Amino acid sequence: MIKLVAAVRRRPGMTHAEYAEYIETVHGGIALADKLTVRKYVQNHVLDGAYGALGDVGYQVTLPRDSVTELYFDDLASMGRTFADPYAREVVGPDAVNFSDQPAALSLLVEESGTEAPRSKEGMVKFLHFLKAADGLAPEAFQRDLRRAYDDVLADPAGPARYLRGQEWNAALPGDGMAAYFGGASEQPAYDAYSALWFDEADALTGFRAWQQALAGQAEKRGAHLQPSLSFFLLTREAVIFDDLADGGTAA
Repeated sequence: MIKLVAAVRRRPGMTHAEYAEYIETVHGGIALADKLTVRKYVQNHVLDGAYGALGDVGYQVTLPRDSVTELYFDDLASMGRTFADPYAREVVGPDAVNFSDQPAALSLLVEESGTEAPRSKEGMVKFLHFLKAADGLAPEAFQRDLRRAYDDVLADPAGPARYLRGQEWNAALPGDGMAAYFGGASEQPAYDAYSALWFDEADALTGFRAWQQALAGQAEKRGAHLQPSLSFFLLTREAVIFDDLADGGTAA
């Protein structure tokens, strides 16, 4: 199972509320009308977030986001069939001009693992933590050592893991994440991994900040040095457009 991810900013002149309503009801409806080979489609609507590091202007290329789309496929061949299909090329893709600031789109292809994701429920929020390696680190080594750091934090029941209600790890795969399809410009940073973390809303920010600090400490010990000016996190509300994986369904 692979996942195509796109972090999107709303088009100029559009409010966040208008954007969220459009992508969930109109764009989501277009995708639902013909699922092609997509097995699961999740929109993560951004409620808040933080970008970059104080004192480092490098964060200025890390543009604010309004949503993050997650599209699940069985494999690369299956994904290729979706994006070669006329419905994707002539209906789904062109609808992006109605809501997306396309050159700002950030996309990546990932493999999800270590997943303990909860069923969506009232009072739960989801953090998406996008992680960028420091200059000079090989992506494979960074992903390996950062995953070990991530697991170290998870393994401590007295640490920030006690706040978690669910988690998943996503390591970036080679390729540009279908950047041309989403309209993303070449100057957008390439991310090495991201994690999804679920918390109860009441202690979400406290829990995430504790997690963020612990992960940074463990990452330094492991040699997986982060680039804080480009790493960022988003606090989101999850909207599942469809899920054919929930009950062992077959591909559309």
